[in-house]
Amino acid sequence: MGWWIWVIRSISASIRNEFARGNCHINGIESFRSYAKRMLAKFKGVPRHTFHLHLKECEFRFHHREENLYDKILSLLSENPL
Repeated sequence: MGWWIWVIRSISASIRNEFARGNCHINGIESFRSYAKRMLAKFKGVPRHTFHLHLKECEFRFHHREENLYDKILSLLSENPL
């Protein structure tokens, strides 16, 4: 048996045994991916040079989806005015 087979088996075993690490869970990543995909599908394509901005907006909305975004943005703007 080659050493690379041992590496592949040990990596797959550690992935299988570690489904979550603390607060980080693989379902959270999959949940964000589906959320971002659903949000970005509304645009029917995003320019490459603004994609990172759209993705950051999806990240912000995902992390604050249970909150009132209007109040959250007003509080952020009052703390850090433009």
